[in-house]
Amino acid sequence: MSPSEPARPSLSQGFLAALPLFAAYEVGGFARGADRARAAAEKALYLGGEFVGERLPLLRTAALLVLAALAWWRVRRAVPDASPRGLARLVLTGILAGVLLGPVLVALQAWLGATPLGAASEPRRTLLAVLRLVGAAPWEEALFRVALYGALFLAVRRVAVFLGLVARAAQAVAELASVLGSAVLFAAFHLDGVQRELDLLGEPFHRGLFLWRISAGVLLAALFRWRGFGVSAWAHAVFNLGIALGIRA
Repeated sequence: MSPSEPARPSLSQGFLAALPLFAAYEVGGFARGADRARAAAEKALYLGGEFVGERLPLLRTAALLVLAALAWWRVRRAVPDASPRGLARLVLTGILAGVLLGPVLVALQAWLGATPLGAASEPRRTLLAVLRLVGAAPWEEALFRVALYGALFLAVRRVAVFLGLVARAAQAVAELASVLGSAVLFAAFHLDGVQRELDLLGEPFHRGLFLWRISAGVLLAALFRWRGFGVSAWAHAVFNLGIALGIRA
C-alpha cells in the first residue's frame, strides 16, 4: 500500500463511528412497546439471552460500553494519530452513501426489470420509535455484513483453496460468494417465516421487494468491503430514516 493510499478502516474504527447509532437504539428503547419492537437482528445476535429478562437492556448497554473502550484502545494503539476527525469522515461518508442508496436502488430495479414497488403509507412514528428504527441499522450490519459476510468469506475461500484454486482466484470467488450470499440472507431474513421464529411479524414474499432487498444487501456489502462497518452502518441508518420520514426515491 502506497503512503498516499488511505487504509481501509478497521472494525474497531467502524464500531466507534457507529456508536451514536447504537446509542439511538438504546434511547429509542424507552418508547412504549419497545420490547416488542426490538430489532430482529439484535434479537438474533442475542438469541438465548432472554433468560436475563428485564436486565437485558442494562447488560447490552454495559457490553457496548466495554466494547467501545476496547475499540478506542485498539485504534489508539494501531493508529497513534487517530483523531475524532477520522471518525467524523466515516460518518459523513456513510450519510452521503445513505442519501444515494435510494435512487441507486430505484435505478437498479428499473434496469433489472423488476416489478415496481408501490409507496405504502407508513405509520406515524414518535421520535423514540424513529430513533429505534435508525439504531437498528448497526445491528443488521453487525449480523449480515460482519458475522455472515465474514463467515461466508472464510468458508468459501478455504473450500476454494482446498479444490486447488490459486490464492487470487480463491479470494475473488470468496468475495463474490460472500457479497451475494449475505445479500440473499439479508432479504430472506425479512420474510414472515423467518421473523416469526423471533416472535416478530415479517413481510410476505414479493418478487420485486425481495429483489430490492437483495440489491440493497449487495450495495451495503460493497460499502462494508470498501470503507468498513461504520460507513455501511450509517448508510443503512440514513436509508431507514428516509423510510421513517416517508421520503420516496
